[in-house]
Amino acid sequence: MNEPSADPGPCADQLPSDRPAPNGPSRGLDLAVALDLVMLERGLSAEQAYELIRLGAERSGRDLHAVATDVIDLGTSRLPR
Repeated sequence: MNEPSADPGPCADQLPSDRPAPNGPSRGLDLAVALDLVMLERGLSAEQAYELIRLGAERSGRDLHAVATDVIDLGTSRLPR
């Protein structure tokens, strides 16, 4: 009896051209979304929100975009006050 094998999905070079690559334009979009969330939740300007995310990245030793992704996934509670 043949069981269907699980399809692992397309390889990176087989992704549709209209879908951004994992490290492509979506990284900038993630930062923009994170900035908007910080602005809304903390009542800050865009410049202040960027500075807060940058400070969080600097203090944690992580990439700015990794911190932005955390803000999207977890909220702003892990950012400095």
